[in-house]
Amino acid sequence: MQVTACLLTLATGLPPSSLHAETTGEPPAPDRPLLVRPRQGDTPASIARRYLNDAARGWMIEEYNDSDTLSGGGAVIAPVAPFRLGGLTPDGYQTVPVLAYTDVGDTPNNGRQVSRSAFGRQMNWLKTEGFTAITPGQLVNFMEFTDQLPRRSVLITFDTASRRLYEIGIPILNEHGFTATVFLATSEVGAKGAMSWEQVKQLADKGFTIACRGRSGRSLTRRPQGQSFAAYFKSVETELRLAREAIEARLGTPCRFLAYPHGRTSRLVSAMAAKIGFSAAFSRQPGDNPFFSDRFGIHRTVIDSRTSPEQFGKKLTTLIKADLN
Repeated sequence: MQVTACLLTLATGLPPSSLHAETTGEPPAPDRPLLVRPRQGDTPASIARRYLNDAARGWMIEEYNDSDTLSGGGAVIAPVAPFRLGGLTPDGYQTVPVLAYTDVGDTPNNGRQVSRSAFGRQMNWLKTEGFTAITPGQLVNFMEFTDQLPRRSVLITFDTASRRLYEIGIPILNEHGFTATVFLATSEVGAKGAMSWEQVKQLADKGFTIACRGRSGRSLTRRPQGQSFAAYFKSVETELRLAREAIEARLGTPCRFLAYPHGRTSRLVSAMAAKIGFSAAFSRQPGDNPFFSDRFGIHRTVIDSRTSPEQFGKKLTTLIKADLN
């Protein structure tokens, strides 16, 4: 028994008392890692499905056991609770890149639109480099220190209701197994060249996050000349509240996230977003997003037709190095 205990400690770095073997017949402690023996044909995803109730959390099995395979037939550890909150490591802390696209098209006919081929290469690069596309909800949980993310996480966002995104961009995302977030200006939906509400609902049903960019998409940070402050205050509230309500009514689900129109905000606009009930809001200012970031000032990096492959890779920083020992 003492030999077994020593081997467990050497293999896992944890004292045996902190592990729960699946064979004991006792209900596992809610936060105690499980020592499990893989079945024939098991993968990290199948073990995550069985013990973490979510196959998408196979990356937790891989990270905890420092392996992406189950070769050797030995026991593995299934962490049933987050073990790296905040992405904190002895070498530094995690940051989550958020990419902001305006549109995807067959040709880059303006500076903001990314061509089909360039977008495909960018998604292929992310896949090859081992990135996992996450949702805004996952990012907020990470920032609130209640859950962890894969080490190489990325949030992909679009500020458009364009039908080109639906016809060109979404299939490329699906091909690579990526999700994304679409920020809508609700008055644009159903217009010429834009998605219909039925198409938007289809995206939501397939797991894409549908979020808000205001009703008209106009900038909210500057008060029009001659407008009273009271009228300006009311117009900002109306622009955001009605857009949020429209999305919720059309989709039947809460609209929790906002992209500031034109990527610009002010203390008033940010405070209004929180007052109305958004969980987080995104700018178009580049920067890092560690767990201690402002949820109503999340940075996004703009990707457009001028972004070269070399520049694209450099924008995907996921670790801020710091001596945390």
